[in-house]
Amino acid sequence: MNQKVWISIPKGMSSMHNNELMKCTLSKKNGKYRVLYCYDKYIFYGKVGVIATKYLKLDFDIKFEILYQQSNRNGETDDSLGQIIGIQFHFDYGNGMISSKLGGDENQIKELRNFLRSRINQYKFHQYFRVFKKIGKGNFATVYFTERIEDGQQFAVKAFSKQAAYNEENGKESIINEIQIMRELNNQHLMKLYEVYETENSLYLVLELLSGGSLHDLIREKKGLKLKEVQQLLSGILLGLEEMHQKDIMHRDLKLENILFKQKNQLQSVVIADFGLATHVNEAKYLYYRCGTPGYVAPEIINQKDSKQKYSSVCDVYSLGLIFYILLSGRPAFMAKTYRMIVKQNRDAAIDFTIKQLKNLPEETMDLLKKMLNKDPKSRIDVANCLKHSFINDMARQIQETEINEDSDNDLGQIDEDVDVGKRINKINQQYFVFEASRHLNSPNSSSDDSPGIILKKTTKKQKEIDSSMMLSGQSPLFKARIDSIGSVQSLDILSPQLTQQQSPAIKQSKFAQNKQKGNQSILKYITNN
Repeated sequence: MNQKVWISIPKGMSSMHNNELMKCTLSKKNGKYRVLYCYDKYIFYGKVGVIATKYLKLDFDIKFEILYQQSNRNGETDDSLGQIIGIQFHFDYGNGMISSKLGGDENQIKELRNFLRSRINQYKFHQYFRVFKKIGKGNFATVYFTERIEDGQQFAVKAFSKQAAYNEENGKESIINEIQIMRELNNQHLMKLYEVYETENSLYLVLELLSGGSLHDLIREKKGLKLKEVQQLLSGILLGLEEMHQKDIMHRDLKLENILFKQKNQLQSVVIADFGLATHVNEAKYLYYRCGTPGYVAPEIINQKDSKQKYSSVCDVYSLGLIFYILLSGRPAFMAKTYRMIVKQNRDAAIDFTIKQLKNLPEETMDLLKKMLNKDPKSRIDVANCLKHSFINDMARQIQETEINEDSDNDLGQIDEDVDVGKRINKINQQYFVFEASRHLNSPNSSSDDSPGIILKKTTKKQKEIDSSMMLSGQSPLFKARIDSIGSVQSLDILSPQLTQQQSPAIKQSKFAQNKQKGNQSILKYITNN
């Protein structure tokens, strides 16, 4: 076997030896020292005082594992970690895995870990996290409420069965794409991916724990939104999209269910989630070229006939415009009793701006709405100009100024933040945990019998067997791109944010939506890969 973790640097590649992000000196098992020169996508490796001769490409096949000194544990429930003494790189070449172990100072290893965790996966999972409870489930993924043992920080962890996921058409590609996209993004209005762990059977995405519910939940519970609240929502979402579009990334699946909140009843904490259909605009070939949820899809996407044809990130503005329409009017732009009719209306992109729910709105509000819902993508307003529009310019600036003044570190490589999230959740009785607008369950009860600590003692052993004994099943937007129901919007009891006290009629649920809910089934997104 000629497979090696560190391979010789090919001729010409040495010219890439610039833009060094960090450097560290570690030791091999035989005591000899090696210098690691870390760049965005590579690590160069060489002897001390000599030009590096080997390298490692930071891609999906390379994993790393932090090595700890064995500690004396106090009983079965003691899962504390020892001192960090080294790092091990693993190369997964398909038929097996080979490794390279290096030792070093704990602080230096931690610095290297912070560099790597936003670029490649970590190996192993269960010894590093306490798994308290399941908070969501799909065809290929299960979401758990967890706590990292090292520092007590709490997260939502999305666990995939690799066998089930990779057997799906474009399954592995979809996962890799979503992870890569999320690793590029860093904005308070975009759901954070902190790190990814991997075992022989599973993948674990360590995600931001959001406890505020979805926009769909908010509209369903709230009997009307004020115009200022609509401005707050739209501004926050646009600030997240701005980050994506500046990096030439388009979401392609904006909808009520994919707009979440960090904290309940705090509209400025709005976050865009679910990047399963996101892609770079300049990809040679889109993984899915016609995709999204009927009722929210831009016409240039849903009418796409040629997989080689390109479109731009302004498609997200149209989808957000349809959300904007719902927030203002209390009803979807495309109303129909059947899936086929919703698709047809979405294709035609004929928007009725004359409905009575929109009549009393300010002129500047309707101006932005119409510009966002322009059928022609070349004439449609983009995110940057949306944020400059008179309807939301002041609100967007206020939100930005508030965020700038907050003393927070948003570096994806540094994940020692948001400690208060876990503490707050433990103190709130019956608080909802939300992940990707799928389902939300009550938090651990504040009574001593059901506290996370007691749950941990009862379930630690069982949870650590998940990876080896449990095949995860259910649905995930990463693969077949399914949603709860496209009729869900039509069943909402929401009112228009008029300046007057006049209230718009409640939306009547369609027979189509009723039938689907009776069967507890879900509707496939409109997604084509051919």
